[in-house]
Amino acid sequence: MPKPDVILGEQSRIGMLRGFESMARLLAITLGPIGGNIANAREPKGEPELLYDAATIARRIIQLPDRAEDAGAMMMRHLVWNVREEVGDGSATTAVLARIIAREMQRMITAGANAMIMKRGIERATKVALQKLDEMSLPLEGEDRIAAVAKAAVGDPEIARLLGEMYDVLGPHANIVIEPYIATFHDRTYHEGARFKGGYLSPYMVTDTVTRRAVLDDVYVVVADMAFESLESAQNVLEQVARAGGKNVLIVCKRMSDKAIGLLVANNERGTIRSVAVNMKPVGDLRVGTVENQALLVGGRPLTDKSGMPPEDITIKDFGRADRIIATKEYYMIIGGRGDKTAIRERIQDLRERLRRTHNAEEREMLRELLTHFSEGVGELRIGALTEQERKTLREVAEQAMKAVQAGMESGIVPGGGAAYLACIPAVEAIEAEGDEAFGVQIVARALEEPMRCIAANAGVHPPLVIAEARAKGPTYGYEVRQGKVVDMIQEGVVDPTLVVKRALQQAVSGAMMLLTTDALVLHRKPEEVFEP
Repeated sequence: MPKPDVILGEQSRIGMLRGFESMARLLAITLGPIGGNIANAREPKGEPELLYDAATIARRIIQLPDRAEDAGAMMMRHLVWNVREEVGDGSATTAVLARIIAREMQRMITAGANAMIMKRGIERATKVALQKLDEMSLPLEGEDRIAAVAKAAVGDPEIARLLGEMYDVLGPHANIVIEPYIATFHDRTYHEGARFKGGYLSPYMVTDTVTRRAVLDDVYVVVADMAFESLESAQNVLEQVARAGGKNVLIVCKRMSDKAIGLLVANNERGTIRSVAVNMKPVGDLRVGTVENQALLVGGRPLTDKSGMPPEDITIKDFGRADRIIATKEYYMIIGGRGDKTAIRERIQDLRERLRRTHNAEEREMLRELLTHFSEGVGELRIGALTEQERKTLREVAEQAMKAVQAGMESGIVPGGGAAYLACIPAVEAIEAEGDEAFGVQIVARALEEPMRCIAANAGVHPPLVIAEARAKGPTYGYEVRQGKVVDMIQEGVVDPTLVVKRALQQAVSGAMMLLTTDALVLHRKPEEVFEP
C-alpha cells in the first residue's frame, strides 16, 4: 500500500506537469475536423472503444501509475470536462492552450523568472484577448451558420443540419426535446407548447430511468396552485380522471404531502391511472401569470388556494387536456395543449399591450417571459439508430451540439479553427510590460497560436507556414483543413461560439497557473479512483 507523502517545491511541479502534458498530448490528437481517434482497450479480449471527443477520452483515464503525474493528469481532466459540461465544446482547445501555457511558464521559472509576477502579465494579456474576442464577435443568425456551429462541436452533419433548421424556426430560446427511436435516419417534428421552470415532486414518478424524465401522452391536466396535503385531495384527482375515461394526469401544484405522493406512486405501479405531480418555481406576479397561462394552454381553470376551494372539491370541469407532457427534475413541458385558440390570442394581445405601456424593468422582464409561453413552440429532434448503445451515444452528441448552439446564441460567433485566437495576438503584443510580467504577456501571445498549429499538424501540414499565411491575409483567416488552404473562415462557415472560445482560454489559463504556482503536493495513503471529473 502506498505510504502518505508530501512532495514540495520544484519536484511537485515537475511531476504534476508531466501528467498534465501527457493528458494534453493525448487530447490534442482529436483537435480539428480530421483529428485522430483514440482506441480504448477496455477489456483484454474485448473490442476496443473508438473515441473522438476529447472530454470523453479524458473521462476514460481513471488513474496514472505515477502518483504525482496522476495529480496533474486529473487536473487536466477536470478542466476539459468542465468546459464540455458548461458550453458543449472546446475541450481539446482547452487542453492544447493549457499545455503550452504551463510548458512556457515552467521554462521561464526554470530560467529564474518569478511565477507570481509572470502571473500578472498572463492575467493582463488574457483580459485583453477576451476583450478582443468580444469585439470581433458576430451574432449567430441563419440556418447555415447555426448548423456550422453544431457541426464544429460534434462533427455529425445530419444532426447539425436538423438543429440548424430547428433553431432557425423556433428562435434562439427554442425548447428542443431529444427523442431516440429505432430507425436508420434522424428526423424532427414541431409542436405547439411551452416549457416551465419546476419539476416532478418524486423521482419515483419517472417513466424513463435512463434520462430521468416522466413522459405521458393524452394527458388530463389540473393547474392548481394549492397544497395537496390529504390523501383525499390526491384520490379525488385520480377518481375524476378515471370517471372521464382518462389514463394519464398531470397535477401542477404548490406542494404535496408524502402520503399523497405515495398514493400517486402506488397507482403508477399498478398501472390504473398514471400521474405526475410537479411544482412551479416562479414567485410573485410571475407565478400568478404562469398559472393563468398554463390553464389557458390546456383549456382548464386556473385554481389557487386563495379562491377558498379545497383540492378535494376539484371537478372534471376544472381540468384541461394536452397531447403530451414531459417532466424532469428542473422543468416540465406541456405539448399540444387543447385550450381555446381565441382566448390564447386575446391573452397574447393583452400581454403585448401591457409590455408596450410599462416602463418598469422588472415588469417588462416578467411580461416577456409570460409571452414566451405562447410564442415559442417545442421541437422534437428524433435520433434514429438500430441499437440502444448507438442511440445513447447519438443522444449525447445531440445534447453537446445543443449546448454549443445555445452558447453561440448567447454570445455570438467568431472565426473558427483557431483564427479568432490568432487575431488577438497583435492586441496582446501591444501591451506595455517589463521584466517577468512581460514574459507572461509573451507566453499568452505564443499560446494563442497553438490551436491553429495543432490543427495544421494533425492535418499533416507544416504549422509555421500556415500561421504566417493566415496572419498575413487578415484577422478572419485560418487553415480550412478539408480544402487544404488558408481561407476566410467566416465566409466558409467555419465558426466557433464566442463563449466557447473565451471559456476555453479562461479555463486553460486558470489551470496552468494553478499547476505552476503549486508549492506542495499531498499524496494520500490510499488514493481513490474517481470516475466523475
